[in-house]
Amino acid sequence: MLIMFFKILHIKSLLLVLLLYSNNVMAATNIETVKDLRELKKQAESNNLPVLLMFTAEDCDYCEALRKHYLVPMVESGEYSSIILIRQLYIDDYSYLRNAKGELISGDSVALKYDVEVTPTLLFVNSEMKEVAERIVGLSDFNYFDETLKNHINKAKHFLANKSSVETEY
Repeated sequence: MLIMFFKILHIKSLLLVLLLYSNNVMAATNIETVKDLRELKKQAESNNLPVLLMFTAEDCDYCEALRKHYLVPMVESGEYSSIILIRQLYIDDYSYLRNAKGELISGDSVALKYDVEVTPTLLFVNSEMKEVAERIVGLSDFNYFDETLKNHINKAKHFLANKSSVETEY
C-alpha cells in the first residue's frame, strides 16, 4: 500500500513538471510569428497600428529572455493590443514566409534587407514595413530595457500618427 502511494505521488509529480513545462512552451508561442507580410500589412492597416517586429532565431537565448520577460507579458496583459502589434520573424535557414508579392522567401532574406545582423533585433514599422522608430539591437541592461522599449513604442505610435518614417522599406 505504501509503495502504491509513492508511485502515485511520483506520477503526480511528473505530471506537474510536464504541465509546468508545457505552460512555459506555450508562453513562448504567444507572440505571433509572421508567415505572410501581406497579412501583417492588412492587420496593421485595419487596426491603424505600428508593428513591433522581433527578428529572432531558434537557438537565441537572448530572444527567449526578451519574449519571456517583456513581450509575452505585454501581449498577455492586453494593455498594448490597441497600441502596437507585436510579432516575431524567424531568420533561421528553414524559416520561410510570403512577401508583399506573395512569393515564398526566407526569413534571413528579410533580415538582410533590413541589415539585421544580431538577434534579437526589434524593428518598429508601419503597414508598409517602413521603420517608424529607432530599432533596438540586442538585449541591453534589464534595469532600463523596460523604459527603453516603452519609449520606442511611443515613438512608433507618434510617427504613425504623423505619417512619418525613416528610410528602410521592404
